[in-house]
Amino acid sequence: MSGAMSEQDLAICREVHAGLTSKERNSINYIFLEPVNPDFVPDYPKIIKKPMDLRTLSQNLEKGTYADRGEFYADAQRIFDNALLFNKDRAESGWVLDLAKRMAKALERCRKSAEKKAVRLAGESLPEVKIASPESKEGEKKKKIKLNLKRSKSAASVAESSATSDGEEAKPPPKKKAKLKLKLSKGSSEGKKGEGTYSPGTSDEVPMTAARRAQCYKILSSLKRRQPGTCKWFHKPVSDPAIVKDYREKIQNPMDLSSITSKLDKKEHKTVGEFVLDLRRISANCLQYNHTVKDSFRPMTAEFLSVAEDLCKFFLAKNEAKVAYPSLLYCWPDCLKTINALVNMTNPEDGFQTAHFFFYPVSFYCGGVWPDGYLEKVKQPIDLGTIVQNLLTGEYKSPDEFADDCRRVVENCKTFYANDPDGPVFIDKANRMGESIEKSVGPILSDDATEKGAKAREKAASRMITIKRPEKEFLKDVLRELRSAKYTDKVSKLTEPATLHFEKPVDTKLFTDYGKYVDNPMDLQKIDRKIASGAYATPEDFEYDIALIFRNCEYYNGPKKNLHMVALGKHTAKIFRKLFAERLRGGSGGGAKRPPLPSAGGKTAGKVGGKKRPSSPGADDRATKRVSIKGPSRTSSSRSLSSSSPPKSSGMRIKLSTPKVVRTGNEALSLPAGIASIKESYPGRRFEKDLEGWETGCFSLLKQLLRHSWLQKERAKYIYHVPVHYMFPTLQEAYSEKIKQPMDLTTVEMKLLTAAYKDADEFISDIALVFANAIAFNKDGHDAGDAMSCAYYDASTHLLRYVRWLSLEVLQPYLSDSSKGPVVESGPASKWKLTVRNREFARKELESIVFNHPLDKTDPDDRYSWSEAECEKLLRSLMQTSDKKRMSWYIRMQFPLDYTAVISRPIAYDLCQEKLKSRQYNTIGEVVEDLRLIFSNALKYNERGWQLDNEVSAAAYNDAIHMSGKLEAAIDKMLLFVGDRIDRERIDMIVSQREIEARERAEEEEMKKKWEMENPGATMEVQTRLRIINRGGSFRKRRTDFDFPFYDEGEDQAESQAASLQHAKRLYENQREARARLTELSLSIATRVFRQHKEAAAAKEWAINLARKMHQERVRAEEEKVAAQKKEEDEAEKEAPQIDRGAFVSSALNDESRTQIKMSMLLQKRTKKKGRGLTSL
Repeated sequence: MSGAMSEQDLAICREVHAGLTSKERNSINYIFLEPVNPDFVPDYPKIIKKPMDLRTLSQNLEKGTYADRGEFYADAQRIFDNALLFNKDRAESGWVLDLAKRMAKALERCRKSAEKKAVRLAGESLPEVKIASPESKEGEKKKKIKLNLKRSKSAASVAESSATSDGEEAKPPPKKKAKLKLKLSKGSSEGKKGEGTYSPGTSDEVPMTAARRAQCYKILSSLKRRQPGTCKWFHKPVSDPAIVKDYREKIQNPMDLSSITSKLDKKEHKTVGEFVLDLRRISANCLQYNHTVKDSFRPMTAEFLSVAEDLCKFFLAKNEAKVAYPSLLYCWPDCLKTINALVNMTNPEDGFQTAHFFFYPVSFYCGGVWPDGYLEKVKQPIDLGTIVQNLLTGEYKSPDEFADDCRRVVENCKTFYANDPDGPVFIDKANRMGESIEKSVGPILSDDATEKGAKAREKAASRMITIKRPEKEFLKDVLRELRSAKYTDKVSKLTEPATLHFEKPVDTKLFTDYGKYVDNPMDLQKIDRKIASGAYATPEDFEYDIALIFRNCEYYNGPKKNLHMVALGKHTAKIFRKLFAERLRGGSGGGAKRPPLPSAGGKTAGKVGGKKRPSSPGADDRATKRVSIKGPSRTSSSRSLSSSSPPKSSGMRIKLSTPKVVRTGNEALSLPAGIASIKESYPGRRFEKDLEGWETGCFSLLKQLLRHSWLQKERAKYIYHVPVHYMFPTLQEAYSEKIKQPMDLTTVEMKLLTAAYKDADEFISDIALVFANAIAFNKDGHDAGDAMSCAYYDASTHLLRYVRWLSLEVLQPYLSDSSKGPVVESGPASKWKLTVRNREFARKELESIVFNHPLDKTDPDDRYSWSEAECEKLLRSLMQTSDKKRMSWYIRMQFPLDYTAVISRPIAYDLCQEKLKSRQYNTIGEVVEDLRLIFSNALKYNERGWQLDNEVSAAAYNDAIHMSGKLEAAIDKMLLFVGDRIDRERIDMIVSQREIEARERAEEEEMKKKWEMENPGATMEVQTRLRIINRGGSFRKRRTDFDFPFYDEGEDQAESQAASLQHAKRLYENQREARARLTELSLSIATRVFRQHKEAAAAKEWAINLARKMHQERVRAEEEKVAAQKKEEDEAEKEAPQIDRGAFVSSALNDESRTQIKMSMLLQKRTKKKGRGLTSL
């Protein structure tokens, strides 16, 4: 093989060929695999001069026939073009045409996929290749007649293109309606070199490398952070249906920040100049499209471009030895002011915009065609939109070029309308525009020719912004807060640290293909080292490295469909962007105020940069009535809502504030009103995002507590959110006597937001105080049997224990190892410390409650009960997408030969799942025990191999450690939820029983009063009966606890407790007998059905056997019949007379045509033996 084609091109071509011949395309590629046989298709060589097929293509590739991949692509395309050419006029070969078209599309897909993969592996763009047209002959190009009806072409160019190259006139094509296509660059100003869009590829351009691409990412991130109010308009493409069609007709090269980011990700920028051009086009397109009078988008866009230019110079230009990209005119802001003056100019007679018909080519306003004679009179068409594009994309090299184009706009108008009847109107506008141009351009040109212009050029060239080096402590604080972020998986509902998978470098021994997807690995430990060494000169450097971690995560896990890791990476990246932007703005989260929304009236109001903007008042809407909605003002220290509210986009002004809640007398407040009243008394509170460290964990704990089913504000079952007297004014005096230190959950939240707590222990003490107060206040009522007091007493007891469990779990990062303070082993406690020892006791208590709780078993085919569903969630938490590779060791019951010699009880994930489905588990603890046993067995078996550095054993050992940690995290979450539900259901049952008892007691009182009214003066004897109160189980008391007097005459009908229990026992026995009968009946029916199925199967088998026997007998009879016929034929053949040779002689003698011969017979006597002799005479 010759070395003409590079190794990179050769690999790409081989991959393309493999894609075309893959098994997935066997249904469409089979007729192109081998050459066409001319013996079967005689006329094929006459039509197809250069045959080609996939086998020949591969042979040519391996022989080194092709110089580059372009020639290979041309031959590959020739295969399918030949098929289309040969079969296009054959009605019976339509299916071949379909296969050829599908394979041509497959070739394009394989080509793009292979080239993208090569770019990703090489880290740089591929060299361009020219793909030869397979239809063209060698050394000769096919002459075509081309008619161009685009607006950007002049009539002269159309005339030239409509003639053949030999000078002969071509037959004019049929007239068609010209398609409206606006081209505002090169074609709109012919004859001027350098005008139009910037075309990369010159020899002095700086190529895009990985390091320069990183700088481009930093420019985008810094721009979005420094110009948040502006960037939001340019973040996405224009897609508003109201303007998108008009926008695409006017803007030739749409561009936005998301498209630039996408092009950077795909490595589509070949040079630095292409990136800068795309960034400039955002501003140029906005200024070209938004040109209404006093359009507020224009100053905002100019500021955006100025910041973008400064950032490009800081991150790109200053690091290059030569010019990295074309620079803008040093006086481009003044030139832009010239254009803005023309935009804002209005007619004195009607107030309309003067330059309205000068923003786009003349053909745009004439239905897509140039006016008659325009191109003959005007040799160099130009318009203000093209001037803006040229100015902001670096096409102008001097102010003179800009001034010449501005003047040409005026001169072209005067030239064309010089002798036109309607000309004076346009000429007058052009004259006024010319005066404005000279007034603005004159000072620019005069200064340019003097020393002042030289100094301005030198100042613009040396202008460089300064970005302060970030402090190490600042970066460490950001990293520390990022590490405290959590991520909750949407499928398994498990919460884990968001940065857990990004702390250490990716193990390339485990993920062997990581280097193929990721060129520049990054992790948090490496960032820690760079912070310590002072490697970050700018905040953008630090931001880029952090973003690189999550970008690498998406690059690697995206193609593998690892959705969990992709979602985790995007979630953490979003947290970092928000956190970093707030920290750089001072940590308050407010930062610099956004500029007001741009206002533009008329047609252009709508969407710029991808987001819809509300209609803003134009020049004619200045008399709009201003409306002010005011409420009671807060104190001077309160946080103004307007600082975080969106910018105003209309004339209406709305001022909002929290309304005051005023209580009159002993009036009870609703829960929302009470909460609002408490919040109003804490005006200086912070926002949630301003909390740091342990305060963040405490606020998370409070939010999780308020999501408890008993405490949700919308449907709270028990009220702990406000002081007692807010909702129960009558209890205020009694409550004050018993409770000396009141506390409620809303007050705790406000104290946390106003930094009233010194540490997390103080916060926990106030939370515990809320429920401890409720227990103390309701204890007497509970002992007396008051229903509400009992309910609040039991609920507070449970919530006090629950909040202890919750605090020791949520605030786990802030636990101390101190042995001081109270130690709580179990039960409700009014005080505890956040220590590791208390957490261990809390976990033991939860395990004793949860693991011993019997599963509410259902039938195997039914849906899981809630406890079984929790066990299933525990199983599913181990099979997340990111963990499937690690779990591959433990899924099936397939073990090495010596496994049972080391492990006494083998178990796998599938076995646990099957046992749960078949309802073999009796408690939640059994499920947890089996799951823990999976990884403990793996650790025990692979420990020896891990110590000996066995690669397989080490991988299994490390995966077991990782998955064991995942399992324990899932168990912690499950323990908290299940423990709360078990205790909560028990209390709900007790409360419901008390409610039933209270209703029955009320019915008894009502019946008693009714009897006393019907029998005045009579005394009712009430029998004292024994009442058995069971707080832990269900019970039903007798219907009444008193006797009616007229029952004394007969038999006492009062039902005793023992009789009631006996009745319930008989009822239970009857139900059990009924179930037994039902079970027996079901079994009998099932047996009968099974017997019928069995009989039917036996009958079917008998019928099959009978049919088989009959078939065999028929076959045997036919064989015997054939044998008998053959035997008869043989016998008949034996019995038939044998015809000897003499018969032929006899027939010859009887022939009449022969010559007669006479014969005679002579007899001779012999002595010894008689015989006859035949003598022929």
